[in-house]
Amino acid sequence: MPCQLESLRSKIFFTYKAVSYMDAWQDLNREFHIWIGYLGLVAFWVPILTRKGGIIHRRSGTIFRYCGWIVVASALFAVMSYLSQLLAQGEGPASQPDNWSFLLFLGYLAIITGMALSHGIAVLKYKRDLRLLASPFRIGLAWLGIITSALLIAWALYWQPSIMWVLLALSPIGILTGYGMLKLMKTAPTDPKTWLYEHLGAMIGAGIAFHTAFAVFGANQMFNYSLSGFWQVVPWIAPAAIGIPATQLWIRHYQNGGRLKAR
Repeated sequence: MPCQLESLRSKIFFTYKAVSYMDAWQDLNREFHIWIGYLGLVAFWVPILTRKGGIIHRRSGTIFRYCGWIVVASALFAVMSYLSQLLAQGEGPASQPDNWSFLLFLGYLAIITGMALSHGIAVLKYKRDLRLLASPFRIGLAWLGIITSALLIAWALYWQPSIMWVLLALSPIGILTGYGMLKLMKTAPTDPKTWLYEHLGAMIGAGIAFHTAFAVFGANQMFNYSLSGFWQVVPWIAPAAIGIPATQLWIRHYQNGGRLKAR
């Protein structure tokens, strides 16, 4: 499987670029997506490295949020556009399982990024009473993450694409995120800082999705490098493998009495 990831990624990029030159809208969407993604990466780190709750933290967080919504929308547009072209060319999942799986994973990544952004902002709005999060929209959003994750797992097991193990490794994130959101809506938290833990987890989760997309696509295009063998898997899993444990350690710090100190 690892030896096929580089060729699959290159094939998708080559095909997508070739099509984008035929369609001005796709070309504009791709360039806009890339540059807003880079801006979002920078904006993500500013709140982490500055005083929590300060004006720089809030403003850079707002920039990251808007970048996130634009990236999510442009990614979904690109996925739907390319999938429709595959269908128009008569290339279904039976004949192109790798391309379909790759694009569906990108769509899934966009969905869980949107979930994380929405939840991370909502817990700030309703931090005085997190039970108010239980709106039909947010319940539906949580179930969307659970269902898309389950479908992606089933897809990977059925079609067994070259990136099957990547899909199986990262798909449960949507299930865990959705379940956590539903649990928070139904159970009144006893820790007054629950909103903080949820905010940290959600926004860093969105950042992990940003870094995954950058590691798989952006870094390769920017630095023009090529990985082989097992190392091709690293860009796919490294952001989550590093970010998720780091998030849990940071949350544990605050649960053990840590304060939001100025920096």
